[in-house]
Amino acid sequence: MWATLIVKRVTSFRRTADRGKSTVAEYSTSLGSKHTAQKSEHPNNRMLQQTIIGSTEISRAHLTPEIRLHLLTPNCPLYHAPAPSTANGNTTFAEPFWSIFWPGGQALARFVLDRGDELLKDKSVVLDLGAGCGAVAIAAKLRGARLVIANDIDPVACVAIGMNATLNDVRVRTSGQNLLAKPFGTDQTADERFDVIFVGDLLYDEEIATVLETWLDEALRQGTSVFLGDPGRHGLTDKLRRKLRKLATYELPDNVRRENYGFDTATVWQFSNHNSN
Repeated sequence: MWATLIVKRVTSFRRTADRGKSTVAEYSTSLGSKHTAQKSEHPNNRMLQQTIIGSTEISRAHLTPEIRLHLLTPNCPLYHAPAPSTANGNTTFAEPFWSIFWPGGQALARFVLDRGDELLKDKSVVLDLGAGCGAVAIAAKLRGARLVIANDIDPVACVAIGMNATLNDVRVRTSGQNLLAKPFGTDQTADERFDVIFVGDLLYDEEIATVLETWLDEALRQGTSVFLGDPGRHGLTDKLRRKLRKLATYELPDNVRRENYGFDTATVWQFSNHNSN
């Protein structure tokens, strides 16, 4: 089952061998430089939307049933299919991390829905970093954030995020920039200064965790609040844990446990510059 291989790849913390690049190298290649509001600059946007609609299902079977999402589930034929070939340039479902609602993202989105009124009070600009399906961004918008930017270096993810936002009657801004390739705050306008950053299930590798930690240190120094969701992946090192304060732990639904090979809970942490545990 091809979708199972995608989950296993993240769960076992392996890099993508056929790309011949480390996780950091992959995250060091910008796939775009402009923000877009509910649209993607993908050259075949309409066709891509139809492909996503035809290959996924609208699901509420997760920790945030208030949010409807186009996801690849066991009900979808593609979920059980062999890995699709990219020989003809068909990369829509080559590595569709955006089509899976990862456990850390589920916990973080649940936390935002439950405590967003308090969490986002007087906070107007929110960044969902490595947004994937965009659920955390959608949750923040549902809880009243003025501007929500959902960032993912995969341009297909940006299209899916826009579709999911529309499905939930909210507007989010998508960005394909590789934000981690530059120091925090580079190219930000005054109107886009992030008040809050959400990071859902991005700690799949120690290398990316190290890059992320440095970037978030600077964000924190500039006054941005930072929250992470994670089920206990390899990148959640002891060093990083010393900068985290546990806020909530969620039991994952049975279907999420089955699809994620042993993770049964996910935790929301607040990032800080001192040991809060």
